[in-house]
Parts: sequence; structure tokens; C-alpha cells
Amino acid sequence: MDVFDKAFAWRDLKIAKATGFYPYFKSISDSDATEVVIDGRRAIMIGSNNYLGLTRHPKVIAAAHEAIDKYGTSCSGSRLLNGTLELHHELERRFAKFLGKEAAICVTTGFTTNLAVLSALLGRGDVVFSDRQNHASLVDGIRLSYADEKRFRHNDMAQLEKLLRETDEKHGKLIVTDGVFSMEGDLADLKGITALAKQYGARVAVDDAHGLGVMGAHGRGTAEHFGVEDDVDLVLGTFSKSFASLGGVCAGPQQAIDWIRHKARPFIFQAAMTPSAAAACMAALDVIENEPERRERLWQITEKMQRGFKSMGFDTGVSVTPVVPLLIGEQLRTFKFWKALFEAGVFCNPVIPPAVAANQCLLRTSYMATHTDDQLDRVLDITEQIGKKLGVIPSVRPHTAVTVKVASPGHDQFLASAERSEAPVSLWSNGNVRDERPLHKRLGDVVERFTWTAINTDPSDMVKVTALPKKLWDRRAQLPQLVMEKGVSLVMRQKDA
Repeated sequence: MDVFDKAFAWRDLKIAKATGFYPYFKSISDSDATEVVIDGRRAIMIGSNNYLGLTRHPKVIAAAHEAIDKYGTSCSGSRLLNGTLELHHELERRFAKFLGKEAAICVTTGFTTNLAVLSALLGRGDVVFSDRQNHASLVDGIRLSYADEKRFRHNDMAQLEKLLRETDEKHGKLIVTDGVFSMEGDLADLKGITALAKQYGARVAVDDAHGLGVMGAHGRGTAEHFGVEDDVDLVLGTFSKSFASLGGVCAGPQQAIDWIRHKARPFIFQAAMTPSAAAACMAALDVIENEPERRERLWQITEKMQRGFKSMGFDTGVSVTPVVPLLIGEQLRTFKFWKALFEAGVFCNPVIPPAVAANQCLLRTSYMATHTDDQLDRVLDITEQIGKKLGVIPSVRPHTAVTVKVASPGHDQFLASAERSEAPVSLWSNGNVRDERPLHKRLGDVVERFTWTAINTDPSDMVKVTALPKKLWDRRAQLPQLVMEKGVSLVMRQKDA
């Protein structure tokens, strides 16, 4: 048994590349934030988390240059020993004040911020209550903590209350949730969560990676949006999104932050944030506090794109934020849609399991305050053309009125998620949408779907599906290669038809 066997036997990467549908690790050779150059092709970027467009802000860039000139490129040590700069302490003071907490700690990345905080504060005998759709960094932080984890269905306050009620009072209790859920674009029900926390003596930690800078009248995040800032004990966030940098923050009570600072292994044994990252983040915070018009523009764009996609017949799920998913369904169709968009000059992110449930694959689009109306109109036009060509939306726009709900300040302060039809998403009919494409196109889809499924099927599992003829079963180990040879060329021909 070789520990590398699993890697040698892994087929997914080879299959995706052979069929031309591999969408990941694309190299960006040039970028002005809203547009990028990838593989020599210029594309409008609607896959970035640069919500306020600050990565190209002159004040942010100048601050990073100045820090490099003063401190060099790296701290070359951990914060505990020799890596703490005046910049780090100033950044922590600024975020504590910004978020209205006693203290803050800044960590080198957003992911390790969650690892550090949860592994330090939680231990044996503690119970942590986690939303099932929480980010992977929260999931891994809980795993490191040795606490007893109880997961509740997404935003299901009834189940959360049941779990809290069944937990002995002697245990320390922490409720952990994302503020903005990064794939669906909806919000945690923080009013419900904080009310239950008070009732059952639990603490609340909110990872607001996609909320800080965006949510709330002043950009302080999801807790500000819901009016529960004083009821959230810990606010966690990342600097790699609205703050145009790299790093993470946790703000909360002074004694809790002091404990994390001295007990969190992912913080103690990790090199400090680079000088340029700390300085860029602080400059971005200045812009967020002094240029509210950026946030206002972002919400205008969010409403424009939500309304545009829904009027075409796309399902944007429960999103109420600048994260606007287009629900497609099966994996292959999602890859086809992504590739067609990219070739037409639009770059977004295909999301497949395990990030989403099976047959709930989607294209994750997200927007920047610096996108122009011309760019957005081009995105809408191109997406509609491809959606019709692939049969994801009807060839004629629905004549029903489009209702758009977004969580902008003053819109619906306590909105957590948009209403959504419970009809299942299907590639071939897309709910009640009739596939009006020519017969040969639809037959091509059937062939392509069968081929893709066969390629991705583990031969050892086939016996569970059907009793194959013995002669064919004896050749089961060769099936993936046979399908690759006989099927992929047909798939490619049908794709281009």
C-alpha cells in the first residue's frame, strides 16, 4: 500500500482537462480589478471578493509602498517574538474602535484567524453550535478545538434552540456562524441567534469575512445591519476582501483577546502580517470610513444585477447581497456555462460539491463598487445569450413581475434571505422552464450527460447500479479509458454543433 495510491488513481483532473472543462488555477497576467487578462483573453471579472474595488485605490497602493520603504518586505518572525511592528498594534487599535469592541487581534490570514480563535477559546467540556453552511475555516477551527460540536440546519432557529435546551448548563457554549454566507449570498439570522444566546447563556462568534466593509450603514458588518452589535461577543473577519489586503481580525472583550494572543498556536507559531499588508489594510479602513458612496454604489449594482438576472429567468437562490449565485444544477452544465462565459469575455466561479449540495452546482458571481454600467450591461447580455443557448433560461423572457430584495441600509434592515421557490433545479428543464432548443441539441445533451457520468463513475461501484453482462464486467477496469476514447470525441462534436 502506497500513501500516494489515492493520488495516482485520481481521474477527475485528467478527465476535466481532457474534455476542456477545467476551470481552476487560471493565471491572471494583468488586472485593473474589474477586468483581467487570462490566457491572453481580456475578461470582465465578476468572481472577485474585492467588493469595494480598493485593491487599485491610490491611497491603498501608496500606503503599501511606504510600508515597504520603511520596514522592508517581511517581518521575518512571529508576532510573539520579533515580528510585531508598530503598524500591527495601530491596526488592532483601529479595528477595535471601528467594531466597537474592547480589543482586537490581527492574524496573518483570515483562515488562520478562525483556526486561532476557535482552537484557543474552545476545549474539552465546551460545546460549539455551528451552522451547517459555515465556511471551511470555521469547520477546521472547531476540529482543532476538541470541543463537542453540534451542527444545526442553516438558519434553523428551532433546531438551534432544541440543541441549546438539551445542553447541560455546566458546559461552556459558543454559537458560531458566518455573517454573509459566501456561496448563497444570504445572511445569518443574527437577531434569532443572539436572542437564543441570551436565553441559554451562550456566547456568539460571527465570521463576517464577506460582511465587513459591505453590510451596515457604516460598513461594520452583519451585526450592524441587524442592530445587534452589542449582543455579538466576537467579530471575526478577513482583510483579503473589502480591505484589499491579506490578513484577518478578531475583535471582542479584552481578556478574551489576551487569552487568544497567548494561547492560539496558529497565531503564536505563524509569521506576522507583512508590513505592506498591514499598511494597505489600514488605508482601506480609512477609505471605508470616509467614502460611504462606494458602499452605496455597490448596493445599486447588487440590485441592478439581481433584477437583471431574475428578469431573464435565472434562479439567484436566497441571495440578498453582492454575492449573486446563478443556480445551474448539474456539474457538467455548470462547467459548460462557465467556459462559454469565459470565452465570451466574462470570468466568474463555478461552484461544485462539496462546496454545494449535489445537483445544486452554481456560478458564483460577485460585484465591485468600481464596475461600470457598461461592463455590467455586457455581463447581463452575454449571460442571457449563453443561458438561452444552453437551455438554462427560456428563449423568451418571463412576463411576470420581478421582485428584488437586497439587504442594503434602509431597504429591509432585518432581511436575512430572499424568498425562493421550492421547485427543484434541473439542468434539462430548469424547474418549469421548457427546453425549446432543437432536438439534436437536446439529444447531444443526453449523450454528453451519459458520457460525463460514465467517465466519473468508479468501476467498482457499477455492480451496485446494474447487473452488467459478465463479459463487460470482466473488462470493468478498462471502462473509464474506453469511454474516454469513444465518448469524449462525440461529446466535443456535439458541444460545437
